Amino acid sequence: MSEGTSMVMESSENGTDLSQDDNGTIVEMPEDTILSQQTSVNLVPFIGQRFVSQDAAYEFYCSFAKQCGFSIRRHRTRGKDGIGRGVTRRDFTCHRGGYPQMKLSEDGKMQRNRKSSRCGCRAYMRIVKRADFNVPEWRVTAFSNIHNHELLKANEVCLLPAYCTITPDDKARICMFAKAGMSVRQMLRLMELEKGIKLGCLPFTEIDVRNLLQSFRNVNRDNDPIDLIAMCKKLKDENPNFQYDFKLDGHNRLEHIAWTYASSVQLYVSFGDAVVFDTTHRLDAYDMLLGVWVGVDNHGMTTFFGCVLLRDENIQSFSWGLKTFLGFMKGKAPQTLLTDQNMWLKEAIAIEMPETKHAFSICHIISKFSDWFSVLLGSRYDDWKSDFYRLYGLELLEEFEEEWREMIDKYGLHDNKHIISLYALRTFWALPFLRPYFFAGLTSLCQSETTTTFIQRILSAQSRLDRFVEQVAEVVEFNDRAGSKQKQPRKSQKVCLKTGSPIESHAATVLTPYAFGKLQEELLLAPQYASFVVDEGCFEVKHHTQMDGGCKVICVLCEEQISCSCHHFEFS
Repeated sequence: MSEGTSMVMESSENGTDLSQDDNGTIVEMPEDTILSQQTSVNLVPFIGQRFVSQDAAYEFYCSFAKQCGFSIRRHRTRGKDGIGRGVTRRDFTCHRGGYPQMKLSEDGKMQRNRKSSRCGCRAYMRIVKRADFNVPEWRVTAFSNIHNHELLKANEVCLLPAYCTITPDDKARICMFAKAGMSVRQMLRLMELEKGIKLGCLPFTEIDVRNLLQSFRNVNRDNDPIDLIAMCKKLKDENPNFQYDFKLDGHNRLEHIAWTYASSVQLYVSFGDAVVFDTTHRLDAYDMLLGVWVGVDNHGMTTFFGCVLLRDENIQSFSWGLKTFLGFMKGKAPQTLLTDQNMWLKEAIAIEMPETKHAFSICHIISKFSDWFSVLLGSRYDDWKSDFYRLYGLELLEEFEEEWREMIDKYGLHDNKHIISLYALRTFWALPFLRPYFFAGLTSLCQSETTTTFIQRILSAQSRLDRFVEQVAEVVEFNDRAGSKQKQPRKSQKVCLKTGSPIESHAATVLTPYAFGKLQEELLLAPQYASFVVDEGCFEVKHHTQMDGGCKVICVLCEEQISCSCHHFEFS
């Protein structure tokens, strides 16, 4: 019996039931508060262990399985998946879990699929999605390492299909070796020496390398730039409003290319005030960075503004992309631009769009917190995270500065490089510094997930480079069609008035259903708030349950202007 099995059985004896019932259902485990350090693959999964994503949990369990002598696969997704919530529960099982499906023989009789290795193994790990402070994370709620088959040895487990993978770095090395004229066996031996591992212990075999080299040969990169530019020219001939630009290097290879569609240019005129420029993905087959400009319209739909492929990730490349985008949009720069935390991009935006308010996506920042702080803070990590979210949502700059210092003192983070960097860049991510600017709700977690989903649909279109432009056009066209369904005449839509307020009645005739729904939410909440006169034209507004605090509202009747200290109206 394996060591992992013994550990699970010991946990069971202490009162934690980790078994599956006879019907194959999995017994839920009580949650714990232990944090996963996630720094060593020698760790055994435990109840309460947390991950930032499904993929992170899969990678951790995969590393554990490899040490034990088996591989894993994604199994069922079950649970109460509410509308818009997506998958909330995921099971990972041993690759030998379940039973082979029966198939028809030549004489019409059912027979077992003898090629299958499945034998009903019940080893598994379950993760469930939780959302603390509107930030999702995945927690282990059930785990069993009891196998009904022999586990493989270290020199055998690497031959399982799941572990015969070649990393991007290894692919690059193999490509370089192939150009140097090395044989496959020479490549494998050299990589074994470079990695300092025993003969035959690479995570891939000679057949895997030969298949990879064949895939390289199937991609004719020399002709791709010519085909791509020809495709863009074809689209330009078909529609003069289609726009593209490109740059070749000294060897006549494609260095950068950007394009946008006629519908995208029209949408940008109306909805280009707040823009997301996502540069977190790459086209691995061509080693090019993918940048996508998107926004949101008055129906709450993601709108596509443009696309760029960059060979290098530096200030010059980003400057070319931004300058080209401004050329497409007749020089109109967005009021606000949301990006990931990329310092080269930050410098390029300051040069090319000096009047634009640049901000970092908080979702990209907090996704790194587990790696940055969970081990450092240990059991205090949850408390620190709670304090950070409270700081992030403060209204006044003075409060932020004062409470940031208190947080550093409380957790002893004076010399932490990540805290120092976050504070130095606070004007790019902290809401007290961003609220006076219009971001159209793009900073919210919900809108960030919508944007990510849209970009993933673009990434799924990867094939040949010239075909990629056509497939992106298809994704954009599909999105436009979905948006047009939202823009049906108001007369054909039933509007439900909930307050009887004249403001609500008028808004129903002039706002889109999406915008009207937002206003209606505010109207329904309004009776829960009270206002107190502080001075002439100055009021304090707060929820009836609040004893202290509240928002300051300034009313200038002669100018017909009202402003609130929360800046929520200006912000979103």
